[in-house]
Amino acid sequence: MESIGQAAGVAVQTVYFTFHTKADVLIEALKVAGGAAGETSQVAAREWFRDVLSASDGPRRLALTCEHGLDIYRRLAPMLRAVSAAASVDPAVDEAWRGLVEARRNGMRQVTRAMAERDELRPGVDEGLATDLLFGLHRPELFLAFTVECGWSVDAFKAWIYLTLCRQLLP
Repeated sequence: MESIGQAAGVAVQTVYFTFHTKADVLIEALKVAGGAAGETSQVAAREWFRDVLSASDGPRRLALTCEHGLDIYRRLAPMLRAVSAAASVDPAVDEAWRGLVEARRNGMRQVTRAMAERDELRPGVDEGLATDLLFGLHRPELFLAFTVECGWSVDAFKAWIYLTLCRQLLP
């Protein structure tokens, strides 16, 4: 908390007054990284998501999902270990993380619903399976595994995840 105060140029008491606990700081960081905090980030998130839903076709829809999703994952990935550790002992952090994951899955369900309604899914893939595939493959943990643990560039991962999703979801 002292380091946060120093970096922000405020007294540590101000940090505690604003956030109360380290868990509160982490929860706020999750909200900001996930694009759920602040009016500007919420507007931007809604705008790019509208672009995804109104895209002209499935490949474009997936390209936009990959592009904007990876921007979020770049912000979230460095926090994953801290979130995992904190969530295991703090119910508020666990609830915040679960909420973020649920919101991500719901957003992906909207994307796959739009694809199903426009007959953009390959034969044998319904909206439910498409949601599971998108949710299971397009996630910050996988982004971290490839870009940090395997040493891939973000661009290489972006290309791979886009092609993989196209192969799994599109005719």
